[in-house]
Amino acid sequence: MPPSPRPRPAALAITALMVIAVSVCGTNPVTAQSLPSKSDTEPAGGRPKSTQIDMFAVMESAGDVLLQWFGKDQKETSIDQPQFNGLGSPRETVMTFIEAMNHVDQGRTEVWQRALQTFGDHSLQDPKAVAFDLLYVFDRLPKLSPSTLLGPEEVDQLDIRRYELFPRGIDRRWAYAALSDPPDGRIVLIRQGGSWVFDSSTLQGADRLLDSMKAVPPRARIQQRGQLFVNVMEPTFTETEPTDWLFGLAAIAIGIAVAWAIQRASRLFAEKHRGDGFLSPLINGLVVASMIISVTLGIAIGTARLNFHPALSSLRWSIVEIAFVIAGVWLLVSFIEMACLGVRRSLFSNDDPYAKMTSLFIRRSVRVFSGVVLLLFVFQNVFQWNVTAMIGGFGIIALALSLAAQDAVKNLFGAVTIFANRPFLQNDWVRFDGELGEVQDVSLQVTTIRLLNGDIMCVPNMRFIDSTVENLSKRRYIRRTLDVAITYDTPAEKLDRAMEILHEILTSEDVVSDDRCNLQTHPPRVWFESLAADNLHLRADYWYFMSESGDDYQRDTDRSFISYLDHTTIVNRKLLARFNEEKIEFAFPTQTIKLEPEGKLEMAGA
Repeated sequence: MPPSPRPRPAALAITALMVIAVSVCGTNPVTAQSLPSKSDTEPAGGRPKSTQIDMFAVMESAGDVLLQWFGKDQKETSIDQPQFNGLGSPRETVMTFIEAMNHVDQGRTEVWQRALQTFGDHSLQDPKAVAFDLLYVFDRLPKLSPSTLLGPEEVDQLDIRRYELFPRGIDRRWAYAALSDPPDGRIVLIRQGGSWVFDSSTLQGADRLLDSMKAVPPRARIQQRGQLFVNVMEPTFTETEPTDWLFGLAAIAIGIAVAWAIQRASRLFAEKHRGDGFLSPLINGLVVASMIISVTLGIAIGTARLNFHPALSSLRWSIVEIAFVIAGVWLLVSFIEMACLGVRRSLFSNDDPYAKMTSLFIRRSVRVFSGVVLLLFVFQNVFQWNVTAMIGGFGIIALALSLAAQDAVKNLFGAVTIFANRPFLQNDWVRFDGELGEVQDVSLQVTTIRLLNGDIMCVPNMRFIDSTVENLSKRRYIRRTLDVAITYDTPAEKLDRAMEILHEILTSEDVVSDDRCNLQTHPPRVWFESLAADNLHLRADYWYFMSESGDDYQRDTDRSFISYLDHTTIVNRKLLARFNEEKIEFAFPTQTIKLEPEGKLEMAGA
C-alpha cells in the first residue's frame, strides 16, 4: 500500500481546535457514504443499518493526528517494499495473501502473481474469483495479527504439516452466534514442498464459505486513522471562499453585538425599576434567553455558507437545537421563580425572613431539577441516547456510592431540619462553636456565616442537627451585668453615693430615651455584691431593649449588637465622669514591695 499522506499542519492547527471543541457537544450518527463505517450492527451479526460515522470516530481520528505530530515517522508498506512476501510458514502465507490482495483490490494488478503463489500448484478454473472470495471471507473474520499465526520456528519444531486457520485457529464463537447455521467450509494451509499454501478444499469451497458468512458485515480493510479527521475537516477550509468566511464572521459578530445590546438595555431598565423585584426573575430569564438565541442565530446564519462535511453539518444543527432548548428551559425556570415570589408576596409579609429563605430554597431546587431534566431531554432527543439505561446505570452508581455519600445526605437532611425548625434565618446573628457571626446563606449542603473579623465560616448542615446554636437575633433584649470595683479605703457614705450614682445613670434620660430601657417592667438593679480580695464589688443589672415596644425580635428592628455597644459606651462614659466628680476611686490589683532594714524583701498584696 502507498504511504498515507500526512496532514498539513497549516490547516490542521485550526481544525484540531475546532473539532475538539464541537465534538464534545454531540455524538449523533451522520450519513457519510464515502467514508468507512464505524456504526453498530443489527442483532445477531447482521449488516450495518447504513454507512455512518459519529463524532466519536472523528475524535479518535483527531487523536491519531495529534499523536502523529509527536510520533516518529513510520515506514509504510508499498508494492516494491512489502511487509510480507514469502511462503515459509502459515503466518507468511496468510499475511502475504492479504497484503497482496489489498493492493489488487485497489487496482494495482502488478502484484497479482504475489497473491497467486499462495495457491501453490492447484488447478483452478477462475483463480481471480477464488482469490476475491477468499479475501472477502477474511474481511468477515476478526483482524488477524501476525503474532497469533504460526511462524517457521513453531512449524519446524512441532513438525506441523497441516494448519487449520478457521474455524479452529481463531475464536469462532462470534460466528456461531451471528449466523443461524455454522459456516460452510474451512480455511486450511498445508505444507507443499518447502512452502505453505492454501489446500484445494479451501480454494474450491471459498465461494460456499463466503455465501454462508455474508450475513456478517465486512470489516474495513484500510485503516483511515488520522485520514478520517482530515477528510471530515479539510473541505471546510479548501472548498470555502474567503468571502464566505468574512460573511460568517460578520454574522457571528452581529449576533454577539445584539446579545450585548440586549444585556445593556436590561441593565438600564433594571436601574430605572429597582424597586420592582417581582418581575426581576422574568426579566433576567428573557434577557438570558434572548442573548442565547441571538448568539445561536448568528452562528447558524454565519456558518450557512461554509462547506461542512455532513458530520459537522449535522452537529451544527444539534448545537442549535441544544441552544434553543436551553433558552426555553431558562425562560420556564424564570416563570417558576416569578410564581414563587408571587406566592410568597400573596401569602406572607414582604419582610418575612423565613418566607424569603424558603422561597430561595425552592427556587434553587427548581433550578437543579430543571437542569437534570434538560440534560435528560438533550441526551434522549438530540444525542439519541438511551436515557432509561442511563438512569439505571446511575441507580447502580448511586447504590455503590451510598456509603461514600453519607455526609452529603446528612447535610441535605440538615438543610431540611433548618427549614423545618427554623433555628435561625438568613442575616441572623448566631453564636456557634464559640464563634459569633451573621448567617449569609443556607444552601443544600452548607451554611455560610460571616464572622465579626470578616472571615467566612462554612458549616456543614448536619452539624446543626445535634449541636447547640445560639440565635442572637431572636432576643428581645440584652441584659447587661455591670461590675464596678472601688477601693477598700472608700468610706461607707461614698459607697452609698456610688450606688446612687449607678442608679441615677441607669435611669437618666440619655440612657432610657427611645425606649432603649423599660423602667416599669425591667427597672435597673444595683447591689453591693461582695467584699472581694482587692476591691469593694458593686453590681448593676439593666436591660437594653431591641424595639420600642419591647416585643419585637432583634432581626425585625434596626437595633443590633452594634447599637447595644453604642449604648454601653454612653453608660460607661457617664459612670467614669460622675465617679471622677465625686472623687470615688476605681480599684485595680496592685502590689506593694517593702524593704526591711535587715535587707529582707517582703511583698504584700493590696
